Amino acid sequence: MKFHDITCSQCGACVRECGPLREAISLTDNGVRIDLELCMACGHCVAVCPNDEMEHPLSPRQPLMDKLPTPEAAAMFLRSPRSVRFYKQEGASREQLMRLLDMGRYAQTGVNSQGISYLALDGRDKLEALNALFCETALNLMPEHPEIARLAEVIELQKERKEERIFRGAPQLIIALADKDHPRPRENAQFSLTFIALFAPTLGLGTCWAGYFEALAIHDRFAAPFWKFLDLADNMRIRGALMVGIPDVEFRRLVAREPLRVDWR
Repeated sequence: MKFHDITCSQCGACVRECGPLREAISLTDNGVRIDLELCMACGHCVAVCPNDEMEHPLSPRQPLMDKLPTPEAAAMFLRSPRSVRFYKQEGASREQLMRLLDMGRYAQTGVNSQGISYLALDGRDKLEALNALFCETALNLMPEHPEIARLAEVIELQKERKEERIFRGAPQLIIALADKDHPRPRENAQFSLTFIALFAPTLGLGTCWAGYFEALAIHDRFAAPFWKFLDLADNMRIRGALMVGIPDVEFRRLVAREPLRVDWR
């Protein structure tokens, strides 16, 4: 077993916080001991330490949290992002995309499983090629898989109107990847992409879930052509996708939603 000992004032905050998770921290005569084999590197012990005495080798200390926004400001932020279906020709810069993707890794995940990486498809020509592959794959699969027959309508509409419908003309696509043996790949991908979608407007960018593409790409029985097209490693799987680019539309107002429904017991 691997242990890491820390000399501290023994307030017990880290022990209490770790208890419901892993019980990886225990008090010693002059501090605390971390069982690194039990630790899942969530960083909670470092974050709750009131005296900044916790030095964790698996979770380096991060900056102190700033004052949180007011509930009203937070609500405005959370309600502001929209699904963008019109994009400018030019895409986001690599710097913007890197900053955007970096935010995705801070999403909460079950037992701190994380494990999401990204493939950024950059350029309309690449998305048009992926669109063509999607249509070909879907039409070939439909006779034996009636559950995806709904895709025929959007493919036909795209053909009739001569306008790109699968990726909405976006110049870039973010594809979330996870190891095929990851315990929570889809959930973690959605958490991560949601953080990215929320953060995008602060960088002047817009996003939209690539739902049609996901209808095939996240299912192993349909996705092999996309793995080959994207040149994925044998162990990697597609677990989510998000269009991204500079919006060619301006949303001036918040939008309404269905009334809140709550049952109390």
